[in-house]
Amino acid sequence: MKKFEYQIEKVTGHCSCGYKVGDVFQCEGMNTPCTPFCGGAYMALFPIQVALHNGATFNLEENPKSKGNLACPDNGYVVFKVTLIED
Repeated sequence: MKKFEYQIEKVTGHCSCGYKVGDVFQCEGMNTPCTPFCGGAYMALFPIQVALHNGATFNLEENPKSKGNLACPDNGYVVFKVTLIED
């Protein structure tokens, strides 16, 4: 099963979930993260997970199986990166 990581890249304001730079959340396939996760952020990240799950690559990224600079819908205070870690 394909595995994914959601990593916090940047925090520039208040995060109601208390996320900090470097926090990592994992999920498998088309499932939600294995631990409780912010629903608003998940709505922004899930389309990237779907794309990677279905073979998309992001060739302008350092790792084409990763997409960074994904802002939380809560004023963009938290910025995430989604990475396919296992095919």
